[in-house]
Amino acid sequence: MLIVRNLTLKIENKQLLLYIRSHITIITKNTIMKNLAKLFLGLLLSGIILTSCEDVSDLADVKFPVDYEAELDVTVTPSSSIKAINGVFSASEIIDPTSNSDYTKYLDKIKGVEITEFYAKILSIDPADITLTSTVVSVTNDNYNATWEFIDLPITVGTVVTLNNDNGQWDSIEQILMDKDPFTVSISGEADEENAEFVILFTCNSEVLAVAFN
Repeated sequence: MLIVRNLTLKIENKQLLLYIRSHITIITKNTIMKNLAKLFLGLLLSGIILTSCEDVSDLADVKFPVDYEAELDVTVTPSSSIKAINGVFSASEIIDPTSNSDYTKYLDKIKGVEITEFYAKILSIDPADITLTSTVVSVTNDNYNATWEFIDLPITVGTVVTLNNDNGQWDSIEQILMDKDPFTVSISGEADEENAEFVILFTCNSEVLAVAFN
């Protein structure tokens, strides 16, 4: 009889152990699931917060176009050199970047400038057409210099000369505009005429990124 009781006790103890183990497993699984859910929720909220911060930062910035023009009256005159057979010319104009009202409005909040286009156009010429045998165009301030060189450039009314970014010239102009100080646009060189006049219009188009709010 004692053996039967001991066997019964062992069976009951074994069932109790299995019951405890099963409940511990259930509790452990539930705990893991809850922790995973909390972790997922935390990551989700972090992503939302980071995205929201980026969106707010983007909303706090404003981008607007800023264009500058310089119209130069150029006179070709005989060279002082005895051996010269071409005329020479030189003209320049100073541009104040604060002459643009939008630029001035955000002057202390500007984050960056991007040049989108830079070109020159002949507005008038006398005689009707000439060739600039050698030409140098420059945009400079005290810290930066952008230069283009042309050889045998024929011009007439309506001629458009693209001033590209092949050698990083636009990068220099962007830095010039970021300096926020006046800069100089100039053209010089030689022509196949000793007496001529032409008007050339330089146009620089850009986009400025600034902080919209304090």
